[in-house]
Amino acid sequence: MEKDNQNGQKAVPVYLPFKSFQSAVQSLRTHGLPSALDRTAFGSRSGADQVQILSAFKFLGLIDDANRTQPILRNLVSVAEGTADEKAILAALLKERYANIIALNLDAATPAQVNKAIADYGAGGSTTSRSVRFFLKAAEYCGMKLSPRLTARKPRSPSSSNEDGEARKRKNANTDVPVPPSSGSSFKTVELPDVGGELTVSGTFNFFDLSGAERELVFGIIDKMKAFEKGSE
Repeated sequence: MEKDNQNGQKAVPVYLPFKSFQSAVQSLRTHGLPSALDRTAFGSRSGADQVQILSAFKFLGLIDDANRTQPILRNLVSVAEGTADEKAILAALLKERYANIIALNLDAATPAQVNKAIADYGAGGSTTSRSVRFFLKAAEYCGMKLSPRLTARKPRSPSSSNEDGEARKRKNANTDVPVPPSSGSSFKTVELPDVGGELTVSGTFNFFDLSGAERELVFGIIDKMKAFEKGSE
């Protein structure tokens, strides 16, 4: 069931990364909590982040339709990050604002059930998966028991899953980097949680033909993307 604000407008489920939400709350702890929030309260963030933060706070009931801070936000800001008190407040928020998802019995629910429940709240298009990720990350942080189906890592990108098993094991003699498919179109996508987006790099050439500066460029990009993914886990 979709949530409406006091003006009858549909409230959009939270779709920014959970870490960005935590950072926004921590910023209010550091710089003070005004009686009403606007984009300048998060001046160090990008314009897109500011919009998503205010939307998230509104969906969670931390601010009203006029962006006035609510008692629950004051309670949240008054406790330290990572404490049992903070997790209890966030868990109560999730149970109230995502009641339809909580009712699914999260320790046995399937990804499809959660996706549908998020969509029923008003998420659509590319924001659906991002909204699901926020909820699951938040629920996991609060210590809610989740089905292994919900916490399982997603399959690798199509470019990786289509690689021959032996090709993945091959190492380049000079760089010790796994050699990508020899020809055709390949691409790699990494998530950028702080901006709520993705970066995709694609190539349409024979990787075995690479040499010199071009080879150094391509494998340098691959190394950096892999290192970024590992550091974001």
